[in-house]
Amino acid sequence: MELNQFNCLPAWKNMLSHIAEEEAWKWKEELELGELLYNQWREVYQLVEAFAENLPAAGDDPHPARVLIYQNAGIIAPKIIGASGDTLYQIKMENAALIRFNCRQLWEQVAYTVLTGAADPVHKQVIEAELDRFKACFRRWVSKFQKDDFTDEWGLF
Repeated sequence: MELNQFNCLPAWKNMLSHIAEEEAWKWKEELELGELLYNQWREVYQLVEAFAENLPAAGDDPHPARVLIYQNAGIIAPKIIGASGDTLYQIKMENAALIRFNCRQLWEQVAYTVLTGAADPVHKQVIEAELDRFKACFRRWVSKFQKDDFTDEWGLF
């Protein structure tokens, strides 16, 4: 039995129905890196989920950081999918910025729970190591985004 079968995030192959197979060759390298990134996120998510579920409850209520951890962790996979394939550069970059933001927020929540004594520092180190692997995949993935001719009316990208 493989541990990955208990992952609540769906497999990558089920996520790209919006990209026509005959068109996917145009984004082959970016999609391959996207798959690598997504699968790395699935690894991180499993660790984060276990971490959050083991935070001590406050009476009948879950630990206050648990909700924030799940909110940050839950947004990453959809943003990877949303930035994959035939998507405008500005949308890709917006999704990438949100991935980075939510990863940083997630990391701060994990660090805070350790700082307050609610979690074990070893668990933080394991999550940090997986987030570092994710960050390396992320950097390779974003490097393949191709700037297009569309103007970002907000002036960011």
